[in-house]
Amino acid sequence: MKEYDVVVVGSGPGGATVAREMALKGRKVLLAERGGRWNWLGNTISVAMILQNFGLTVSKPLLPMTQVTIADNYGGASTLICGCAMPPPKKVFDEVGIDLTAEAEEAGKDLWVGKLPDELVGQANLRLMEAANDLGYHWDKVDKFIDADKCIPDCSDCMMGCSRGAKWSARFYGDEAMANGAELALHTRIDDIIVEQGKAVGVKGSCLGKPVSFHAKRVVLSSGIGNTGMLRRAGIQEAGRTFAVDFLQFVGGISPHLNTSRVQPMAVGTLEHYESDGFVVLPVFPTWSQLTVLLAMKGLQHLPKARNAFRYTGLMVKIQDDLKGEIHPDSRFFPFSKEPSHDDKLKLAKGGEIMKKVLRKVGASDDSIVELNPSGAHPSATCRIGDVVDTRLETAIANLYCCDASVVPKALGLPVVWTVVALGKRLAKHLESTFQ
Repeated sequence: MKEYDVVVVGSGPGGATVAREMALKGRKVLLAERGGRWNWLGNTISVAMILQNFGLTVSKPLLPMTQVTIADNYGGASTLICGCAMPPPKKVFDEVGIDLTAEAEEAGKDLWVGKLPDELVGQANLRLMEAANDLGYHWDKVDKFIDADKCIPDCSDCMMGCSRGAKWSARFYGDEAMANGAELALHTRIDDIIVEQGKAVGVKGSCLGKPVSFHAKRVVLSSGIGNTGMLRRAGIQEAGRTFAVDFLQFVGGISPHLNTSRVQPMAVGTLEHYESDGFVVLPVFPTWSQLTVLLAMKGLQHLPKARNAFRYTGLMVKIQDDLKGEIHPDSRFFPFSKEPSHDDKLKLAKGGEIMKKVLRKVGASDDSIVELNPSGAHPSATCRIGDVVDTRLETAIANLYCCDASVVPKALGLPVVWTVVALGKRLAKHLESTFQ
């Protein structure tokens, strides 16, 4: 049976980074992905097809305020992100003695990080920024993982996959890994770690219904919320006992002067509240189909507001939430339980008031403003550094590592891609040292 140097489970930013870095070092790498390679994401239906439970992965018991997005697709959820680039927060990693400065700088060069010109930012975003600053806040353009030469004005298709290839996704790293000899196993669901004498020696699962197993000298789990089940079945019961989701809340209003339905999401905003209050504010709003679902979860009486989906100017607050709740890996439709804590609700409320002030400033009337229920952005901190993995990202089982948002020691409250890529680069350096 063929043995690999490294088997990576999950092709999102963490997994693709490790696969790429190890392939560049000449190591034999297998990248296993549960989903396929869905290339055309030009509409809401196709996006729903790659989301677990069609995007309706919700908390147990069913709560009107908690749902998360989990993608099964080559590149993971990075194919659907807004391309918002925020570096690893120092205050989070200082607590566990990890310095990601060098890796973040290296990643920033790979990910095309930079601010967009005004014509790509869009007049609606620029007007929101002006209004917020007139109110005494401190908004600016936000760094993006976007190639301005490939991007076009008046486009908001980042969350639809970006058919022009202007937005960075983990596929760029995955493809580079394959160009350097790595193998990609699509439609391959990994369920268990093969452990012998206290060491991970491979993984097993199924591909299109047929059993498969892969042997490796090192195993890296990068399947997000899916890491928990594999780790518990391997005997690491601490995984997923509490976690974070970076709770967010959308607030939209109808302005006679502008709307954000066709502009670059998260191209402006502010981090001024992050260090003190643990939240950020950015312009972005759900697509018409997401809005319909979120309005229904708020209450069927709110559904008529969906007719204004293309008229709303929308903003979002995202917070560092408390570590609470639990992952339930054996439950398909209700794989987690979590709701906002008291402190989480206070942060969301404070951000909500800021957003309403900005919307009023651009002419939205109070009766047009809609506040959606809080929802989860990205499950994280299920396999935390210092709890499930050590500072090298290795578990209690030798040669078994985790590398994705699951390892962050606490909620980031920020877009996660830059952080996860930096962690992947750091882990790859360690893995290479173990082969010396």
